[in-house]
Amino acid sequence: MSEVAEDARASITRSFRFERDVLHVLDEEAIHMGISVNALVGIILRRYSEFTRYLSKIDMIVINRETLTMFIEELSEEKVYELGTKLGRSTLPDTLMFWKKEITERGIMEYIEKVICRYGHLGTYDERHMPGGQMSIVIRHRLGKKGSRFLEAYLKTGFEVTVGIKAIFETTDSSVKCELPFAPRS
Repeated sequence: MSEVAEDARASITRSFRFERDVLHVLDEEAIHMGISVNALVGIILRRYSEFTRYLSKIDMIVINRETLTMFIEELSEEKVYELGTKLGRSTLPDTLMFWKKEITERGIMEYIEKVICRYGHLGTYDERHMPGGQMSIVIRHRLGKKGSRFLEAYLKTGFEVTVGIKAIFETTDSSVKCELPFAPRS
């Protein structure tokens, strides 16, 4: 790890004041999660610094998964794929540029892992580095077969438009596998 990256991850002690009701919620949630309040506040602040502070700036909203799934199910599979393609061409690169200030292979991978999965809660993310510098990612979700088709189109177009990569996809009703001919550079 570079010296700059190590400095960025070094912890610094700070003191904060909390209202009693907020501290009570933090205490209860930390107990529920089996972690310290300090660790919980660290998770909350990391989420804010990596994602929440950008929500209104990138025009994102929170929507119930059932509502989203119902909208997707009302469309034909072709229309869902067309919509994913259109948004992969516009929304994905625009969001990535605003969020990371540049478009790189590593940036798009962070976008998928953090914006789509970890913070956007559209699915869970897993990756595997393969011999020869290739990489495989899988997003497991609860959006149904048409949700898989949307994500496939969105990501396929996004990779092509942002970094010029032709990814290979496999889908099931609850997952999208994406094979990439590269391992992202930092």
